[in-house]
Amino acid sequence: MVLKRTPTILIGIWLQWLCLLSAGPLQADPPPGYYNPANGLVGESLRQALHSIIDDHQRFPYTSSATDTWDIVGAADEDPANLANVINFYRNTSVPWSAQNTTNGWNREHTWPSSYGYTNDNSCNYPYSDAHHLHAASPSYNSARGNRPYDWCFTSCSSWTAEGTPFTNLGSGAGNSGSWQVWEDRRGDAARSMFYMETRYEGGTHSISGCSEPDLRLTDNRSQIVSNTSANQSVAYMGLLSTLLEWHIEDPVSAEEQTRNDVVFGYQGNRNPYIDHPEYVCQIWICPTSDTTPPATPTNLSAVAGECQVTVDWANNSESDLSGYSIYRATAVQGPFTLLTSSGSVSSLIDTAVDGGTQYFYQVTATDVSGNESATGSTVSAVPLTGQGCGAPPPDPGAVNLVISEVMPNPAVVSDAVGEWFEIFNRGSATVDLNGWTIRDDDIDLHQINAPAGLLIEPLEFLVLARDGNVATNGGVVADYVYGGNLILANSIDEVVLIDPLAVERARVMYSSATWPFLAGFSAELLDLLAPDPNDPAVWISATTPYGSGDLGSPGGPGSAIVPPPPGPQTFIRGDANRDFTVDISDPILLLDLLFGSTTQLSCEDAGDANDDGSLDISDAVVILQVLFNGSGPLPPPYPVAGVDPTPDALGC
Repeated sequence: MVLKRTPTILIGIWLQWLCLLSAGPLQADPPPGYYNPANGLVGESLRQALHSIIDDHQRFPYTSSATDTWDIVGAADEDPANLANVINFYRNTSVPWSAQNTTNGWNREHTWPSSYGYTNDNSCNYPYSDAHHLHAASPSYNSARGNRPYDWCFTSCSSWTAEGTPFTNLGSGAGNSGSWQVWEDRRGDAARSMFYMETRYEGGTHSISGCSEPDLRLTDNRSQIVSNTSANQSVAYMGLLSTLLEWHIEDPVSAEEQTRNDVVFGYQGNRNPYIDHPEYVCQIWICPTSDTTPPATPTNLSAVAGECQVTVDWANNSESDLSGYSIYRATAVQGPFTLLTSSGSVSSLIDTAVDGGTQYFYQVTATDVSGNESATGSTVSAVPLTGQGCGAPPPDPGAVNLVISEVMPNPAVVSDAVGEWFEIFNRGSATVDLNGWTIRDDDIDLHQINAPAGLLIEPLEFLVLARDGNVATNGGVVADYVYGGNLILANSIDEVVLIDPLAVERARVMYSSATWPFLAGFSAELLDLLAPDPNDPAVWISATTPYGSGDLGSPGGPGSAIVPPPPGPQTFIRGDANRDFTVDISDPILLLDLLFGSTTQLSCEDAGDANDDGSLDISDAVVILQVLFNGSGPLPPPYPVAGVDPTPDALGC
């Protein structure tokens, strides 16, 4: 077996994780609206809705020379105090990532044993390779557990210590008559892994691959838990359900579990809903609790408007069994209020699903793990500012002109996982905020820029976007933005595409190692920053300037290129709406089509503003027609020859 460590998660995520540990539990956010289909449901309807949400995930091989479950579990169970190590699930030891399948190292534990419902059937082994229930485990402890169901151990119990803690794992018997009692701080983790498997696998086939999948069910009836190691079973059982419900209540979701959920989601594309929303468990199954007391109503609620967003904040609740918060929204103070989203245990929310200039009203409730919901408290409101994507007009395409100006797909002094980066140059006349823009290729790589405070690129300015932002480990690249490990620059052939929030493609570069001038340790630089076709390899050059630890490139600078001079004022002829250097009947026709037809914008709005009143309306077409056919005029300058606009206004050219 060839050991490898593919890129899994940014150092910055771990730094954030460590901060969260010191600040208290914090929920890793699912995508906005991820759980919307489950809103308001309970019981089997809720479980079925969750199944539809998390079904048909991306499978990775169990063992492969490419990214496989060793990589995913290694990242998910990484030791935050030593990033080269993983923490074993039952034994609680930190061991080197490279110590795979060694006596004192780790292997992969199937918390839902493969003998209870499924086998490793190669490319169709979805449950066998599902990292939401695979955990790093000490080989001896994994063997000791075997395929015993999870249950309390009362008699003839052998113990396996959770090292560094006063707790222990207990086991007795074998097979479906045995019991494996997980130590205290992993009981809820094991239970929520089982609830996930019961919900994810509902029989039928994977809608994309066509692979048959088992119907996995939790039970208290041990006679239903039947071992079959040679074939997939259409219906299979695991347990014990009542014990797992107790463990879920006893051991609430931890920050480590939330981080693990986020890591696996980054690979498989689906989440464990019972980590994001632990209250779902008791809303589907009957939890062994008599708790009917709801949490306290959240206090100190506030709403602050921003461009295309509202930040809602409130004070933390102090209940030990707190599951999370629900945020309700309305467009009138009297309601009706509908559930916007749930924020886990995070006591704030940035609402970006807004229209600029509209007043929104918010209320917040708290929920505990038993499903009890608090009353709503105060109501607050805010009016988000208008911006791109929420009410503002689209930018002038001539003013927004970005280009990918440098790419480093293959660093040499550090690994690709931390050393990849690319650069953007603004050769337009407008300052562009890249927050909310999407970076992608033509395959599956995709990242949406999340910079609520703004990621501005001024005209004639460069921005560096990198896979890792730590200059001590990334080869010395000073990054303006870190996009993380879900976006990879292939060393052979790939694309980098920029798409604005209105889904308009604004920049693209398509490179190939066969024709482009980059090598290991050398970036490719755009030699002509105003090149009409940036995809032509002839306008690119191999970098010659060392940076940081010794790779060659010019991140954040022009490199071998010459920065063009600042753009001067645009010249135009007043009334020449179609920019054909003459004012004739075609110009008012174009203006009328702009106002009432299919034309969406002019290349020079100032030219269409025939009466120079700072706006485009029917009067501009009328003025041109009067000049052409009634002998009135002349039009305001610049007319009849081209010149610059003498009148400052909001229109551009």
